[in-house]
Amino acid sequence: MGADEDPIIAAGNDKAVLTELDDKPFYILTDPDLINNAALADSTKAAAALDLISRLQSGIGPSWSNFKLPDPDQLGDDASENPDKRGRAQPVMFDLTLHGAGRKYDLAKLLVEPPFLALTLTILAAAALAFLRGLGRFGPPRADQRAIAFGKRALVDTTAMLLRRAGRLDELGGRYAALMRVRAGALLGAPQGLQGEALDRWLDSRDKDEVSGFTARAQAAGEAKNLTQMHEAAERLHDWTARRLGERR
Repeated sequence: MGADEDPIIAAGNDKAVLTELDDKPFYILTDPDLINNAALADSTKAAAALDLISRLQSGIGPSWSNFKLPDPDQLGDDASENPDKRGRAQPVMFDLTLHGAGRKYDLAKLLVEPPFLALTLTILAAAALAFLRGLGRFGPPRADQRAIAFGKRALVDTTAMLLRRAGRLDELGGRYAALMRVRAGALLGAPQGLQGEALDRWLDSRDKDEVSGFTARAQAAGEAKNLTQMHEAAERLHDWTARRLGERR
């Protein structure tokens, strides 16, 4: 028998509110609002719930196809003042296990049941991805590098960074030309005491292929307006000194 075919208490559209299973002393209450705490707070509904339980105890439930909640004034002594009549009947017990009442929870079982199943699957997927990521690493992990490395190149890079932050790059061309003047004079054997333009003229005299070779390159380095021009002028000065040194040898 379906729940709505022969209800004991029916709502609109003949939907069962209270119905009985075939050949079994089991009843299904589809709407708990009939006897819950909110309903029992109302005297009329509480009296109706008490009369409902009394009738279930008497075993006449299947004949209630047209049962209606009674008026408390019409219950009389049978429902409220003669509990002995109900005491001789079987007790009525409520099974709330479908709602989770009385159920013992196991942590391992909870992890594989909704709503915690999604969390379990997420953790397993994250662990699998971490494992696969670990398999893809080749060799030992890289050691942390120093913030400032050792060696001449690191020293030059650090100095360039400091000069750039201080805004002093524009002055490097003239200073490099002055440094190369002194170095070229020392390498090529310039007379003691020569400085400035006198030293430039002496260095120019060492160049048999070009007039004012050193002076022109030194002026280009001092007049460089950007890093590209400065770099090109510095390379020309270095190459000129290297060629003159090679000729002397």
